[in-house]
Amino acid sequence: MNEQNEIQPGDNTSMSMVDKLINIITAPTMVFERIRVQVTWQDWIIPLLVAVAFVGVSSIVSAPYTLDLTKKAIKAQGERFTSQDLSEEQRQQIDKRLQGQIEKQEARYSPPKVYYWSFLRALGGIGLSLMVLAGLYYFSGNTILGGQTAFPKVLAVVTLPQMVKVIESVYSMIFVGLTQSVEVPSSLAVLLPYSVTDVFSLERYQQALYTLLSQIDIFTIWRMVLFTIGFSIIYKVAKGKATAVVFGWWSLWIIVTTAGSFLFAGISG
Repeated sequence: MNEQNEIQPGDNTSMSMVDKLINIITAPTMVFERIRVQVTWQDWIIPLLVAVAFVGVSSIVSAPYTLDLTKKAIKAQGERFTSQDLSEEQRQQIDKRLQGQIEKQEARYSPPKVYYWSFLRALGGIGLSLMVLAGLYYFSGNTILGGQTAFPKVLAVVTLPQMVKVIESVYSMIFVGLTQSVEVPSSLAVLLPYSVTDVFSLERYQQALYTLLSQIDIFTIWRMVLFTIGFSIIYKVAKGKATAVVFGWWSLWIIVTTAGSFLFAGISG
């Protein structure tokens, strides 16, 4: 990057929070250059809240179809058990337990509980993932690469790109509304001959394959690219090193979750 084009401390050029939320999609380099010079609590709190709001609403819109999918998963679990050589009493106990699980899920996805749980799950899920990502990138940049960057800047680098989740949520709501299905095509899982509604009754290797391909989607890759740009700028490292860090951790996550899907497929809680 040309040093004379970089924003220096004391630069009078300012960017409002709204501008950052928009420009992180259209001009991410400009946003991250400002984060490198100065970061405030708004740079990670506001994007987090905006992402949580959209993801929460998207979860509410898809709740009826998610409930239907969950019921199918529970019933598929029951079929695995009842296909074994069991006594009538054991079958009745399993049926009773599965019915209890279904009723519990119906209560969870029914108003008003579905409203506040959708936002709480979004806040917990996104917030936790951002803290983990920021911690991994901070460790990689400050310890492995020997850089010196404050943690709040790293946190802003992983939080601002969550505006991609806003776009993803809108896309999901539109598609769910049109198809009345949670099967939203955005990942390589669309290449498989089976869908998410079938996966619970498949062999474990097929479930693992679905887990693998479903994580390679356009929105996730988009966020990874933004993370890479931000990491490269705030640590002043080459794009190749930034790519190795960001996509290296992501690849490890995919390997772990895919292995877990294979090992624990069909095991009930």
